[in-house]
Amino acid sequence: MKRIFLSLAAALAFITTPVHAGCCAQPDVVAAIWGAAQWTATQVNTMLGKLAGVVEGTGKMQIQNAAENAKAINQTTVDTAKNMELYRLGQQYQLPPDPCTAGAIATHAEAMNRAQGAISSSFQLGGSRSRLQNLKAADSYVNAPADVGPEARAAALVGSHARHFCDAVESQKYGGTRVCQTAGELPGADVKAETLLAGAKARPGDPDSYTFTARQIEAAQTLIANASDPLPVRGLNKAEANTRAGVEYYALALAGKAKMDFSTQAMRDALARRVPVPEGKSLVAAITKGNPSAAAYYSRLPHLKTEGISALDLQDAEVARRYRNPQWLVDMSAASPAAVAREQAFMMALLLDFQMKQQLSNERQEILLGQIAAALTRADMTPKLEAAYRQVRAQQ
Repeated sequence: MKRIFLSLAAALAFITTPVHAGCCAQPDVVAAIWGAAQWTATQVNTMLGKLAGVVEGTGKMQIQNAAENAKAINQTTVDTAKNMELYRLGQQYQLPPDPCTAGAIATHAEAMNRAQGAISSSFQLGGSRSRLQNLKAADSYVNAPADVGPEARAAALVGSHARHFCDAVESQKYGGTRVCQTAGELPGADVKAETLLAGAKARPGDPDSYTFTARQIEAAQTLIANASDPLPVRGLNKAEANTRAGVEYYALALAGKAKMDFSTQAMRDALARRVPVPEGKSLVAAITKGNPSAAAYYSRLPHLKTEGISALDLQDAEVARRYRNPQWLVDMSAASPAAVAREQAFMMALLLDFQMKQQLSNERQEILLGQIAAALTRADMTPKLEAAYRQVRAQQ
Protein backbone atom coordinates (compact mmCIF):
# COMPACT_ATOMS: atom_id res chain seq x y z
CA MET A 1 0.00 0.00 0.00
CA LYS A 2 2.82 2.40 0.83
CA ARG A 3 4.49 1.67 -2.52
CA ILE A 4 1.35 2.71 -4.43
CA PHE A 5 1.22 6.11 -2.75
CA LEU A 6 4.92 6.67 -3.33
CA SER A 7 4.51 5.93 -7.08
CA LEU A 8 1.63 8.38 -7.34
CA ALA A 9 3.73 11.11 -5.68
CA ALA A 10 6.57 10.46 -8.15
CA ALA A 11 4.17 10.84 -11.08
CA LEU A 12 2.92 14.20 -9.82
CA ALA A 13 6.47 15.39 -9.36
CA PHE A 14 7.23 14.54 -13.01
CA ILE A 15 4.20 16.48 -14.22
CA THR A 16 5.27 19.61 -12.30
CA THR A 17 8.80 19.81 -13.67
CA PRO A 18 9.91 23.27 -15.24
CA VAL A 19 8.73 24.18 -18.78
CA HIS A 20 11.41 23.97 -21.46
CA ALA A 21 12.89 27.30 -22.72
CA GLY A 22 11.35 26.81 -26.12
CA CYS A 23 7.90 27.26 -24.67
CA CYS A 24 5.98 30.30 -25.99
CA ALA A 25 4.65 31.34 -22.59
CA GLN A 26 5.83 34.46 -20.81
CA PRO A 27 8.58 34.01 -18.17
CA ASP A 28 6.50 35.51 -15.28
CA VAL A 29 3.53 33.32 -16.06
CA VAL A 30 5.81 30.30 -16.24
CA ALA A 31 7.38 31.20 -12.87
CA ALA A 32 3.97 31.64 -11.26
CA ILE A 33 2.71 28.37 -12.65
CA TRP A 34 5.95 26.63 -11.57
CA GLY A 35 5.69 28.00 -8.04
CA ALA A 36 2.07 26.99 -7.70
CA ALA A 37 2.83 23.55 -9.03
CA GLN A 38 5.72 23.14 -6.59
CA TRP A 39 3.48 24.08 -3.65
CA THR A 40 0.76 21.73 -4.84
CA ALA A 41 3.23 18.90 -5.30
CA THR A 42 4.64 19.48 -1.81
CA GLN A 43 1.17 19.49 -0.25
CA VAL A 44 0.15 16.40 -2.17
CA ASN A 45 3.33 14.58 -1.15
CA THR A 46 2.75 15.54 2.48
CA MET A 47 -0.85 14.40 2.38
CA LEU A 48 0.08 11.20 0.57
CA GLY A 49 2.80 10.51 3.15
CA LYS A 50 0.38 11.01 6.02
CA LEU A 51 -2.22 8.88 4.30
CA ALA A 52 0.33 6.14 3.68
CA GLY A 53 1.38 6.25 7.34
CA VAL A 54 -2.21 6.07 8.51
CA VAL A 55 -2.98 3.20 6.20
CA GLU A 56 0.22 1.40 7.13
CA GLY A 57 -0.45 1.96 10.85
CA THR A 58 -3.98 0.74 10.43
CA GLY A 59 -2.73 -2.35 8.64
CA LYS A 60 -0.19 -3.04 11.35
CA MET A 61 -2.86 -2.55 13.98
CA GLN A 62 -5.16 -4.93 12.18
CA ILE A 63 -2.41 -7.52 11.88
CA GLN A 64 -1.48 -7.05 15.54
CA ASN A 65 -5.09 -7.28 16.61
CA ALA A 66 -5.54 -10.39 14.52
CA ALA A 67 -2.45 -11.96 16.11
CA GLU A 68 -3.61 -11.05 19.60
CA ASN A 69 -7.07 -12.41 18.87
CA ALA A 70 -5.56 -15.64 17.56
CA LYS A 71 -3.36 -15.85 20.66
CA ALA A 72 -6.35 -15.26 22.91
CA ILE A 73 -8.34 -17.90 21.04
CA ASN A 74 -5.48 -20.39 21.37
CA GLN A 75 -5.11 -19.62 25.09
CA THR A 76 -8.84 -20.02 25.57
CA THR A 77 -8.67 -23.36 23.78
CA VAL A 78 -5.79 -24.48 26.00
CA ASP A 79 -7.56 -23.30 29.16
CA THR A 80 -10.74 -25.02 28.09
CA ALA A 81 -8.90 -28.28 27.46
CA LYS A 82 -7.14 -27.96 30.81
CA ASN A 83 -10.38 -27.24 32.64
CA MET A 84 -12.04 -30.16 30.93
CA GLU A 85 -9.18 -32.42 32.01
CA LEU A 86 -9.42 -31.14 35.58
CA TYR A 87 -13.15 -31.67 35.49
CA ARG A 88 -12.64 -35.18 34.17
CA LEU A 89 -10.16 -35.92 36.94
CA GLY A 90 -12.45 -34.34 39.46
CA GLN A 91 -15.29 -36.53 38.30
CA GLN A 92 -12.99 -39.54 38.30
CA TYR A 93 -11.75 -39.01 41.85
CA GLN A 94 -14.90 -39.17 43.90
CA LEU A 95 -15.35 -40.84 47.23
CA PRO A 96 -18.55 -42.88 47.22
CA PRO A 97 -21.38 -40.33 47.24
CA ASP A 98 -24.18 -42.84 47.59
CA PRO A 99 -25.34 -43.76 51.10
CA CYS A 100 -25.28 -47.48 50.32
CA THR A 101 -21.56 -47.55 49.59
CA ALA A 102 -20.72 -45.31 52.54
CA GLY A 103 -22.90 -47.48 54.74
CA ALA A 104 -21.10 -50.59 53.49
CA ILE A 105 -17.76 -49.13 54.57
CA ALA A 106 -19.05 -48.50 58.08
CA THR A 107 -20.74 -51.91 58.30
CA HIS A 108 -17.67 -53.89 57.25
CA ALA A 109 -15.38 -51.77 59.44
CA GLU A 110 -17.54 -52.52 62.49
CA ALA A 111 -17.53 -56.23 61.61
CA MET A 112 -13.72 -56.20 61.42
CA ASN A 113 -13.51 -54.45 64.77
CA ARG A 114 -15.73 -57.05 66.43
CA ALA A 115 -13.90 -59.93 64.79
CA GLN A 116 -10.59 -58.77 66.24
CA GLY A 117 -11.79 -59.32 69.80
CA ALA A 118 -13.08 -62.79 68.95
CA ILE A 119 -9.76 -63.70 67.33
CA SER A 120 -7.82 -62.62 70.40
CA SER A 121 -9.94 -64.86 72.63
CA SER A 122 -9.57 -67.76 70.21
CA PHE A 123 -5.82 -67.91 70.90
CA GLN A 124 -6.44 -69.02 74.47
CA LEU A 125 -6.14 -72.73 75.21
CA GLY A 126 -9.19 -74.52 73.89
CA GLY A 127 -10.02 -71.71 71.46
CA SER A 128 -10.70 -72.22 67.77
CA ARG A 129 -7.20 -71.05 66.80
CA SER A 130 -5.29 -72.58 69.68
CA ARG A 131 -4.38 -75.73 67.74
CA LEU A 132 -1.43 -75.30 65.38
CA GLN A 133 -1.89 -76.99 62.02
CA ASN A 134 1.33 -76.08 60.19
CA LEU A 135 3.88 -76.27 63.01
CA LYS A 136 2.92 -79.64 64.48
CA ALA A 137 5.88 -79.97 66.81
CA ALA A 138 5.15 -76.54 68.28
CA ASP A 139 1.53 -77.47 68.96
CA SER A 140 2.36 -79.85 71.80
CA TYR A 141 4.37 -77.10 73.46
CA VAL A 142 1.91 -74.24 72.96
CA ASN A 143 -1.08 -76.27 74.11
CA ALA A 144 0.63 -78.23 76.87
CA PRO A 145 -1.28 -78.05 80.17
CA ALA A 146 0.20 -75.60 82.62
CA ASP A 147 0.58 -78.29 85.30
CA VAL A 148 2.56 -80.80 83.29
CA GLY A 149 5.63 -79.87 85.30
CA PRO A 150 8.81 -78.03 84.36
CA GLU A 151 10.60 -81.08 82.95
CA ALA A 152 7.87 -81.98 80.46
CA ARG A 153 7.39 -78.37 79.44
CA ALA A 154 11.11 -77.88 78.82
CA ALA A 155 11.16 -80.98 76.64
CA ALA A 156 8.18 -79.72 74.62
CA LEU A 157 9.80 -76.31 74.15
CA VAL A 158 13.11 -77.72 72.93
CA GLY A 159 11.33 -80.24 70.70
CA SER A 160 9.39 -77.40 69.03
CA HIS A 161 12.56 -75.39 68.50
CA ALA A 162 14.50 -78.39 67.18
CA ARG A 163 11.92 -79.09 64.47
CA HIS A 164 10.89 -75.62 63.24
CA PHE A 165 13.07 -72.78 64.51
CA CYS A 166 16.78 -73.72 64.45
CA ASP A 167 18.92 -71.22 62.57
CA ALA A 168 21.97 -71.95 60.42
CA VAL A 169 24.44 -71.47 63.27
CA GLU A 170 22.56 -73.87 65.56
CA SER A 171 22.19 -76.38 62.76
CA GLN A 172 25.91 -76.35 62.12
CA LYS A 173 26.72 -76.69 65.82
CA TYR A 174 23.95 -78.98 67.08
CA GLY A 175 22.46 -80.56 63.93
CA GLY A 176 21.04 -84.02 64.53
CA THR A 177 20.71 -83.60 68.30
CA ARG A 178 17.62 -83.22 70.47
CA VAL A 179 18.07 -79.43 70.65
CA CYS A 180 18.36 -78.95 66.87
CA GLN A 181 17.60 -81.58 64.28
CA THR A 182 18.08 -79.39 61.18
CA ALA A 183 17.69 -75.78 60.02
CA GLY A 184 14.03 -74.80 60.46
CA GLU A 185 11.68 -73.14 57.99
CA LEU A 186 11.38 -70.08 60.26
CA PRO A 187 14.82 -69.67 61.87
CA GLY A 188 14.70 -68.11 65.32
CA ALA A 189 11.04 -67.18 65.04
CA ASP A 190 10.23 -68.55 68.51
CA VAL A 191 12.66 -66.14 70.19
CA LYS A 192 12.52 -62.98 68.02
CA ALA A 193 10.23 -60.04 68.84
CA GLU A 194 9.73 -59.32 65.13
CA THR A 195 7.78 -62.58 64.89
CA LEU A 196 4.93 -60.86 66.71
CA LEU A 197 5.48 -57.31 65.51
CA ALA A 198 6.42 -57.79 61.84
CA GLY A 199 5.85 -61.45 61.02
CA ALA A 200 8.10 -64.52 61.15
CA LYS A 201 10.61 -64.56 58.28
CA ALA A 202 12.08 -67.47 56.38
CA ARG A 203 15.16 -65.40 55.45
CA PRO A 204 16.80 -62.38 57.06
CA GLY A 205 15.80 -59.22 55.21
CA ASP A 206 12.36 -60.43 54.16
CA PRO A 207 9.85 -57.54 54.19
CA ASP A 208 7.77 -56.82 57.26
CA SER A 209 4.15 -57.87 57.21
CA TYR A 210 1.05 -56.64 58.99
CA THR A 211 -1.16 -59.42 57.61
CA PHE A 212 0.21 -62.78 58.74
CA THR A 213 0.01 -66.08 56.92
CA ALA A 214 -1.17 -69.17 58.81
CA ARG A 215 2.43 -70.22 59.45
CA GLN A 216 3.35 -66.75 60.73
CA ILE A 217 0.35 -66.80 63.08
CA GLU A 218 1.43 -70.12 64.55
CA ALA A 219 5.01 -68.93 64.93
CA ALA A 220 3.71 -65.89 66.83
CA GLN A 221 1.69 -68.17 69.11
CA THR A 222 4.86 -70.09 69.86
CA LEU A 223 6.69 -66.86 70.68
CA ILE A 224 3.89 -65.80 73.03
CA ALA A 225 4.05 -69.14 74.83
CA ASN A 226 7.82 -68.75 75.09
CA ALA A 227 7.75 -65.14 76.28
CA SER A 228 5.10 -65.86 78.93
CA ASP A 229 6.32 -69.24 80.10
CA PRO A 230 3.94 -70.17 82.92
CA LEU A 231 5.04 -70.81 86.46
CA PRO A 232 6.39 -74.33 87.02
CA VAL A 233 3.11 -75.63 88.38
CA ARG A 234 2.85 -79.31 89.17
CA GLY A 235 -0.44 -81.16 89.10
CA LEU A 236 -2.17 -82.46 92.22
CA ASN A 237 -3.91 -85.76 92.68
CA LYS A 238 -7.28 -85.89 94.44
CA ALA A 239 -5.81 -86.82 97.77
CA GLU A 240 -3.40 -83.89 97.66
CA ALA A 241 -6.16 -81.53 96.50
CA ASN A 242 -8.20 -82.35 99.63
CA THR A 243 -5.46 -81.29 102.02
CA ARG A 244 -5.02 -77.82 103.50
CA ALA A 245 -1.59 -77.49 101.90
CA GLY A 246 -3.03 -78.64 98.59
CA VAL A 247 -5.71 -75.93 98.71
CA GLU A 248 -3.15 -73.23 99.51
CA TYR A 249 -0.89 -74.50 96.74
CA TYR A 250 -3.73 -74.43 94.21
CA ALA A 251 -4.70 -70.93 95.31
CA LEU A 252 -1.19 -69.74 94.56
CA ALA A 253 -1.31 -71.50 91.18
CA LEU A 254 -4.56 -69.74 90.28
CA ALA A 255 -3.17 -66.36 91.33
CA GLY A 256 -0.09 -66.95 89.23
CA LYS A 257 -2.21 -67.97 86.24
CA ALA A 258 -4.31 -64.80 86.51
CA LYS A 259 -1.24 -62.57 86.70
CA MET A 260 0.37 -64.31 83.75
CA ASP A 261 -2.74 -63.82 81.65
CA PHE A 262 -2.41 -60.05 81.98
CA SER A 263 0.94 -60.21 80.22
CA THR A 264 -0.26 -62.57 77.51
CA GLN A 265 -3.45 -60.57 76.80
CA ALA A 266 -1.50 -57.70 75.28
CA MET A 267 0.41 -60.11 73.05
CA ARG A 268 -2.73 -61.94 71.99
CA ASP A 269 -4.35 -58.63 71.06
CA ALA A 270 -1.28 -57.65 69.05
CA LEU A 271 -1.42 -60.94 67.17
CA ALA A 272 -5.18 -60.61 66.59
CA ARG A 273 -4.63 -57.24 64.92
CA ARG A 274 -2.36 -58.98 62.40
CA VAL A 275 -4.69 -61.86 61.52
CA PRO A 276 -6.63 -61.50 58.24
CA VAL A 277 -10.36 -61.07 58.71
CA PRO A 278 -12.87 -62.24 56.05
CA GLU A 279 -14.69 -58.91 56.24
CA GLY A 280 -11.48 -57.20 55.18
CA LYS A 281 -11.91 -58.00 51.50
CA SER A 282 -15.46 -56.62 51.48
CA LEU A 283 -14.34 -53.50 53.29
CA VAL A 284 -11.52 -52.85 50.81
CA ALA A 285 -13.96 -53.36 47.92
CA ALA A 286 -16.25 -50.71 49.41
CA ILE A 287 -13.37 -48.28 50.01
CA THR A 288 -11.99 -48.60 46.47
CA LYS A 289 -15.35 -48.37 44.70
CA GLY A 290 -15.28 -45.18 42.62
CA ASN A 291 -11.90 -44.26 44.08
CA PRO A 292 -9.10 -44.95 41.54
CA SER A 293 -6.33 -43.66 43.81
CA ALA A 294 -7.29 -46.04 46.62
CA ALA A 295 -7.78 -48.93 44.19
CA ALA A 296 -4.31 -48.38 42.74
CA TYR A 297 -2.74 -48.43 46.19
CA TYR A 298 -4.57 -51.52 47.46
CA SER A 299 -3.61 -53.39 44.28
CA ARG A 300 -0.04 -53.32 45.62
CA LEU A 301 -1.05 -55.68 48.45
CA PRO A 302 -0.89 -59.16 46.89
CA HIS A 303 -2.11 -60.92 50.04
CA LEU A 304 -5.54 -59.32 49.55
CA LYS A 305 -6.26 -62.05 46.99
CA THR A 306 -5.10 -64.84 49.32
CA GLU A 307 -5.07 -64.23 53.07
CA GLY A 308 -7.07 -61.00 52.89
CA ILE A 309 -6.19 -58.09 55.15
CA SER A 310 -5.86 -57.62 58.89
CA ALA A 311 -7.16 -54.76 61.01
CA LEU A 312 -3.66 -53.35 61.50
CA ASP A 313 -2.76 -53.67 57.82
CA LEU A 314 -6.00 -51.91 56.88
CA GLN A 315 -5.24 -49.03 59.23
CA ASP A 316 -1.73 -48.72 57.82
CA ALA A 317 -3.06 -48.83 54.24
CA GLU A 318 -5.65 -46.12 54.92
CA VAL A 319 -2.89 -43.84 56.17
CA ALA A 320 -0.33 -44.88 53.55
CA ARG A 321 -2.63 -44.42 50.56
CA ARG A 322 -2.87 -40.76 51.52
CA TYR A 323 0.33 -39.75 53.31
CA ARG A 324 2.71 -42.03 51.38
CA ASN A 325 0.93 -41.96 48.02
CA PRO A 326 1.80 -39.05 45.64
CA GLN A 327 -1.15 -39.94 43.41
CA TRP A 328 -3.54 -39.05 46.22
CA LEU A 329 -2.16 -35.49 46.26
CA VAL A 330 -2.59 -35.26 42.48
CA ASP A 331 -6.16 -36.55 42.69
CA MET A 332 -7.10 -34.27 45.56
CA SER A 333 -5.78 -31.22 43.70
CA ALA A 334 -8.19 -32.06 40.87
CA ALA A 335 -11.09 -33.24 43.02
CA SER A 336 -14.35 -31.38 43.27
CA PRO A 337 -15.21 -29.54 46.51
CA ALA A 338 -17.78 -32.22 47.31
CA ALA A 339 -15.17 -34.97 46.94
CA VAL A 340 -12.72 -33.07 49.14
CA ALA A 341 -15.38 -32.61 51.81
CA ARG A 342 -16.20 -36.33 51.76
CA GLU A 343 -12.53 -37.22 52.01
CA GLN A 344 -12.15 -34.93 55.02
CA ALA A 345 -15.15 -36.55 56.67
CA PHE A 346 -13.72 -40.04 56.18
CA MET A 347 -10.33 -38.94 57.49
CA MET A 348 -11.93 -37.45 60.59
CA ALA A 349 -13.84 -40.68 61.18
CA LEU A 350 -10.60 -42.65 60.76
CA LEU A 351 -8.89 -40.35 63.27
CA LEU A 352 -11.68 -40.90 65.79
CA ASP A 353 -11.29 -44.65 65.38
CA PHE A 354 -7.56 -44.35 66.02
CA GLN A 355 -8.18 -42.26 69.12
CA MET A 356 -10.63 -44.80 70.52
CA LYS A 357 -8.16 -47.64 69.98
CA GLN A 358 -5.46 -45.53 71.61
CA GLN A 359 -7.70 -45.06 74.65
CA LEU A 360 -8.19 -48.82 74.95
CA SER A 361 -4.44 -49.31 74.63
CA ASN A 362 -3.82 -46.76 77.39
CA GLU A 363 -6.33 -48.60 79.58
CA ARG A 364 -4.47 -51.89 79.16
CA GLN A 365 -1.17 -50.20 79.96
CA GLU A 366 -2.62 -48.71 83.15
CA ILE A 367 -3.90 -52.14 84.21
CA LEU A 368 -0.50 -53.70 83.61
CA LEU A 369 1.20 -50.92 85.53
CA GLY A 370 -1.27 -51.49 88.36
CA GLN A 371 -0.40 -55.18 88.40
CA ILE A 372 3.30 -54.34 88.53
CA ALA A 373 2.71 -51.90 91.38
CA ALA A 374 0.65 -54.50 93.26
CA ALA A 375 3.37 -57.14 92.82
CA LEU A 376 6.03 -54.77 94.11
CA THR A 377 3.83 -53.84 97.07
CA ARG A 378 3.24 -57.49 97.96
CA ALA A 379 6.93 -58.29 97.63
CA ASP A 380 7.75 -55.43 99.98
CA MET A 381 4.91 -55.75 102.49
CA THR A 382 4.28 -59.49 102.77
CA PRO A 383 7.48 -60.29 104.73
CA LYS A 384 6.83 -57.36 107.06
CA LEU A 385 3.25 -58.41 107.64
CA GLU A 386 4.29 -62.01 108.30
CA ALA A 387 6.89 -60.87 110.83
CA ALA A 388 4.38 -58.60 112.55
CA TYR A 389 1.82 -61.41 112.65
CA ARG A 390 4.29 -63.80 114.26
CA GLN A 391 4.89 -61.23 117.00
CA VAL A 392 1.14 -60.95 117.55
CA ARG A 393 0.88 -64.75 117.88
CA ALA A 394 3.88 -64.84 120.24
CA GLN A 395 2.24 -62.40 122.67
CA GLN A 396 -0.91 -64.44 123.05
